[in-house]
Amino acid sequence: MLFQTRLKCLNYYCDNMSSANTIKKAKKLVESGCVAKIEDNLFQIKSSSDPTKSYFVTSDTCECLGFKNYYKFHHGNGQKANCSHLEAIRIFKVENSD
Repeated sequence: MLFQTRLKCLNYYCDNMSSANTIKKAKKLVESGCVAKIEDNLFQIKSSSDPTKSYFVTSDTCECLGFKNYYKFHHGNGQKANCSHLEAIRIFKVENSD
């Protein structure tokens, strides 16, 4: 079971188009227990930079400033908006799938 979970995670990282830093932050959020599942597609994730903040995140949206400013900084290069919180729920789902 542990091998299968690690293999799923490895495949996820290989297929993912996010930056290494975004994935690193997301993994730290998951490992630190900062991800809480509220409903099937709703999660609450603590901020990595401010312990008094948390964000509500779905599979494709986040309330954080990084997500809101994604296109501003990436100049619409064809990628969907992303942030470490979105990646954290993706990793969380992979690690907690049966």
